[in-house]
Formats: sequence, structure tokens, C-alpha cells
Amino acid sequence: MDELDFKILRLLDRKCRTPYIEIANKLNLTVRSVSNRVSSLLESGVIKYFSVVFNYTRLGYRLYIGSCSPIQNVPQENLFTRLQKIPEITEAWELLDGTITFPFFIKNSIHLEKVLNRILELNVELKGYSESRMHLSADYPFSLNDWRIIHYLYKNSRAPHSKIGPELNLSEKTVSRRLQRMENMKLAQFVTKINFEAISGMISGVLAIETHSPSKDIYYKIKKEENIKYWRNAGSVSPSIILFLYAKNLSEIYNMYTRIKTRKDIKDCNLRFVVRNWEDTTLIENAILERICKD
Repeated sequence: MDELDFKILRLLDRKCRTPYIEIANKLNLTVRSVSNRVSSLLESGVIKYFSVVFNYTRLGYRLYIGSCSPIQNVPQENLFTRLQKIPEITEAWELLDGTITFPFFIKNSIHLEKVLNRILELNVELKGYSESRMHLSADYPFSLNDWRIIHYLYKNSRAPHSKIGPELNLSEKTVSRRLQRMENMKLAQFVTKINFEAISGMISGVLAIETHSPSKDIYYKIKKEENIKYWRNAGSVSPSIILFLYAKNLSEIYNMYTRIKTRKDIKDCNLRFVVRNWEDTTLIENAILERICKD
């Protein structure tokens, strides 16, 4: 990978349906070059797949992000593996210090208590958890066709309109109109799922940021800083922000960490390095299918 690959990933990160010609014009590349580079990132496993993110309250779920670590001197199986047995946990990142960060989905306060108890039964220290504040609308309903399109695109959200239509027995015009509505009204984002373990020659770190004021405003300010290299695929958690930093060496990572930590609107920063991660989206995929069958 080189700097152009990372620039392409950044452009695809929160809007992966961006046309290759638009990326090519921004980076002064040919469309063929962009297409070849994206294909190479997919083949090497750096890009796991292209997905869809929406406000999960539409499915009756609330998204939380938690963090835990093994209790010292307590013999146990691999905690990283045992967390996979809890269906509400859809992803986890094991960090260099042994801490594990994970998103999980719950329906209500009773469900939350049950999930937290299951986590504590693994003999862990629960370091904290917060509800993720989705900056995506939940006020406008999805139609049956919207849900069908979302389910189809959940693991391949760069699929062209001409392919989606025949698969779902919809016209290309209908698919185009529904997708445009989702983007214009901020009902959904089409994102790139990145596998940090597959990136060679780069170091990845998780930066947890506590803010003095609303996290959304501060995130947009950080986003404008060209020297901060990151993917925000963990979302923002009020009053915090979770960023995945990347750099060629530790020194570059720490420079970004220091740059953010010394901002006046930042209350606290915590930097850790990613060792490995896993993902299982079955819970959400099944919930979308249930919504389709219900409608």
C-alpha cells in the first residue's frame, strides 16, 4: 500500500458508493487506476466489504460501545474468543494492552442488564460502556423496498443500480430514486469495512476521546485537519469520539495523538494499538430480514 491507497480508502470510508471517476478527478488518477487499486485492496483483504450503516432504532435496537479486560490472576479461556458467543456483540478489537473494545446491540434497559451480566460472567473487568449517538435520521420511515435494497447491499453496497434492480425485481429508476433519498435525507451511509490486520507497513491505533462539548461538532473540526489520518468506523459516542488512527510508525501516531489531546475542547484522550479483530453481523442481517418478512 502507498499514500494513494490510503487516500482512496479515506474517500470511500463514509461514502463507498462514490463513483470511481469522482475519486480519479480528486486524486488526479485515471478511472482504471482507481478501479485496479480498489480491486487490489479487496483481494488483499484490506477492504473486507462495502456495507450500509443506518439508525438501528429502526430495527428496535440501540447501539452501545463497551470496553473490558481480563481480571488479573484469574485462569480463563481466551476472552477474545469467548465474547464471540454473545450474539449481541457484533464486532471486537483486541488492543495491545489486552483491553477489548466492542460494539453491541440492545433493545431496552432489561436487555442491557442481561447482556452486561453475560459479559461479567466471563470474569472480566468492565471498563465502561456508552450508547452510540447515530447522526442518521430515524424520523422518516423505510419502505419495504428500502429494506430489501439495504439487505441486498449490506455486504456489497457498491453494487450498481443495473445489478440491484433485476435481483430484487425492481426498475433501475426505482433503485436509483430510493438510494438517492437515503443519501439526501441522511437516512443511511454506505461505508467501507476495513481489516486493520491486513494492512502491511502501517500501524493502527484506537483513540478514545472525551469531549467538553457535543462530540459531533468537534469531530467535524478534527476532520478538517489534514495531518490527522484516521477512519471513523466505530462511530461517535456522546460525549466521546472513537477514531482509528493509522500511520507508518509509532512516532507519527503519537504526533497525531498529541495534536488532538492538546486541543482545548478535548477533555481526555486514550490511545491503544489494535492487535486483532473479528466481526459477525448475523444479528443485524436477521433483523433486517425479519422487517422485510413483517412488511
